[in-house]
Amino acid sequence: MLMNNPNSQSGVGLIEVMVALLLLAVAIIGYSALQGQAIKVTNESLERSQSLVIMRMIAEKIHANPSAIATYERSLNVAGTPAAPSKLCGLDGGAITDLCQPAELAVAESFKIKSELQNYDFQIQMHPCPNTGGTGTNAAANIMYSYCLISAWGDTTPTIGTNENKDCLTSRVVDGDAVKEAGGSYHPKATCMMMEI
Repeated sequence: MLMNNPNSQSGVGLIEVMVALLLLAVAIIGYSALQGQAIKVTNESLERSQSLVIMRMIAEKIHANPSAIATYERSLNVAGTPAAPSKLCGLDGGAITDLCQPAELAVAESFKIKSELQNYDFQIQMHPCPNTGGTGTNAAANIMYSYCLISAWGDTTPTIGTNENKDCLTSRVVDGDAVKEAGGSYHPKATCMMMEI
């Protein structure tokens, strides 16, 4: 006849509970890290979507008023909040009291865009595209010359240059007539988008 040992235990011991809690904690920490990464990716997607919509809107305005493209460039690249133009060309929702010239319309549209961008966490500028010969004094004579709309968020600025911690795109590197680097590539750490118009 077998007898139960009075010193034997039945049920779950403290060590088993601690191991189970450790495994649960590791699983929860892993899940939390995954959630954090998912939120970051979702925010990045939202920034890109908003940026793309605004850049398309700007490109359509420029295509409708191509003779004032240099005015768009100057007005969009103004740092901070631009001063209100003397003519808003009916863009303020009011009646159009007098007609605007193409450059006046470009200034008014750029002002409205820059004002609306204050509600978002990104900036937009317009620069000659470096990969299409958009550098130097003879850039506009290049048959492939075009402009790039650049939007950036976070620590990145919508600029072209060599500072990989700030600039969005790499710059064109030339040695006389020889092109060493075409430029126009995204810096590895950049949070930005570029659209050629």
